[in-house]
Amino acid sequence: MAANLPLPAAERDSSLRFRRFSRWVSRIGAWRATLLTVVFASLGSFTLTWLSLHLVGHSSMGNAAWISVLVPVPLALVFGGTSMVLVIALEQAWSTVNELAMVDSLTGLSNRRHFVPAAEREIELARRHHQPLALLLLDMDHFKAINDRHGHLAGDQVLVEVGKRCRETLRTTDLLARWGGEEFIMLLPNTSQAQAQQLAERVRAAVSASAQLVVDGQSVQVTVSVGVAGTAGTATGPTVSLEMLIQQADEALYRAKHAGRDQVSMSGQKDTLVGGWTATASKTTAEEEA
Repeated sequence: MAANLPLPAAERDSSLRFRRFSRWVSRIGAWRATLLTVVFASLGSFTLTWLSLHLVGHSSMGNAAWISVLVPVPLALVFGGTSMVLVIALEQAWSTVNELAMVDSLTGLSNRRHFVPAAEREIELARRHHQPLALLLLDMDHFKAINDRHGHLAGDQVLVEVGKRCRETLRTTDLLARWGGEEFIMLLPNTSQAQAQQLAERVRAAVSASAQLVVDGQSVQVTVSVGVAGTAGTATGPTVSLEMLIQQADEALYRAKHAGRDQVSMSGQKDTLVGGWTATASKTTAEEEA
């Protein structure tokens, strides 16, 4: 569709310049921006009047100097002030729309659109500084059964509670987002695979250890499975992308599901699972229920 086509380079550059201007106006405030508009309008009027008089042979400006400075003032105050107020309102609206576009409306966490570029920046920093990094993919067990038994409203509230518990367990430097449906994704900067396994187990326990959540007076049993992937951060290791980490974490998550759910599975450790289960992974042709 035409609406999805990228803007031409000239329009994109113009839009970026206007965004910089609107941010600047928002920072200094409407009154300061209006006063600057008045100053520039008066200086411009004075300069044009001086040039016009010199072109027709008048060496002295006389009263024309005062007239040229004062006449633009009321117009600049009214129209400039109105324009600056509208620019600030537009910048605030842009900021609100941008924030809404980056936040999952149900859980209040980051969404996929916000997580992907942020995670890619963290991966690039980890690669540049040879630091370890890990990615966790969490999926709620038997979420369809929760919706069927307690209703979709209760299911939504469970998603909110699970997201809250994940956020409370993670560190402030970790990235957390709702990946889609009942899946959550976490990127852990400067984290070894051993540390990621421990943190993933704490996240799993934060949801599952209580055995149930209370939603609108109803006891809802909730467990989660977690797949973990990571990179050692060595200078000689292979280049790792976000897509590769997600694929590895997804495969580990599948193993956790296949082995019985409510556990943590590490990528690259096909027969070791955290949470009381040990089994060798073997994918079946039938899709396992999420």
